[in-house]
Amino acid sequence: MKSLALLLALSAPAFAAVTYTLPGTTESGTWTFNRTNYPVATYNGEFPNAANPWGAPAAVSSGSSSALLNKVSGSSAYMASGGFMYTAGTSSSFTLSDSSPLASLATIVFQGKISDDFSGAPTFSYNGGTQALAADFTTVWTAAGYPDRAWQWDLTGISVPITSYEINFTGHFAANSFTLDASDTFAQVIPEPTSALLGFAALSFTCIRRRRA
Repeated sequence: MKSLALLLALSAPAFAAVTYTLPGTTESGTWTFNRTNYPVATYNGEFPNAANPWGAPAAVSSGSSSALLNKVSGSSAYMASGGFMYTAGTSSSFTLSDSSPLASLATIVFQGKISDDFSGAPTFSYNGGTQALAADFTTVWTAAGYPDRAWQWDLTGISVPITSYEINFTGHFAANSFTLDASDTFAQVIPEPTSALLGFAALSFTCIRRRRA
């Protein structure tokens, strides 16, 4: 089943992100980067204003998540006319923060259609702390257009209620979209990259054998 899901993901349109289904009570939000959702007057256009601070944090363009995306440092991060966010020149740093997250938060999945890997993997901190927890599971779906990169945190080992959180990351990249999925029930939905690729290879070999039979 995972191999079939990967095959379907690889055949998806360039701007379509992989869908991860979490159990339990969930919420989700997506930032689809274009100048309609995020006007250049607030979120910058091409030079010379690309390096300006954003006028406000960016709320999701679709979904129920109350998380906000903000550029916290860096020379640029702007909405390109082609329909993507671009950090030109050098790396910029961002935070995804939520001050009223889903109750009894047990897992977070952060994904994006992102051209290049971040210079530092995203980290998760909670309740105003600086824990900087690395993701427990990561993967990359390589398809047409930008790769779909995903990170999942298992938060069930945290003994206190999570009343706020932030995900921090830095990079020089272009991105079509970011998505956050949250649930009060943990289930691993992100396979390791090597496992995913091996599964796809096995499926491909099976299809070839069936075609030759």
